[in-house]
Amino acid sequence: MSMIRIYRMTTATRWYDELAEKARWFEAHFKVARYGNVGTVRRKLAERGVPYFQRIIQRSHGIWIPKHHIRISFEREEPATKIESKMQIELRRMEFRGKQREAIRMPSKVFGYAKRRRRRKRPQNR
Repeated sequence: MSMIRIYRMTTATRWYDELAEKARWFEAHFKVARYGNVGTVRRKLAERGVPYFQRIIQRSHGIWIPKHHIRISFEREEPATKIESKMQIELRRMEFRGKQREAIRMPSKVFGYAKRRRRRKRPQNR
């Protein structure tokens, strides 16, 4: 069995909001404890994290960010004591205008590392 590790991933994007006349920066920090090959877990984490990050920005600001505009980075893994099935996410939004800077912490969230399987609906008898 592989070693259990804590994985940390950061996704970030930036753009200039012409209506507000500000540069905006979004960051999401993902954290989960899993076992397995480092490359496999990182790839799976990115596959789950990037679409979630895109949806959050779409819902909050109405802007769809293409995947190639999202920067993904990983921190060095650390040993963990047990596996977690849920990912913890911390979101931050930063706004820049000249020398003025403002950082806003958005509510943190938790969701599953593995995608849920959808159950087929049974046909109703008539």
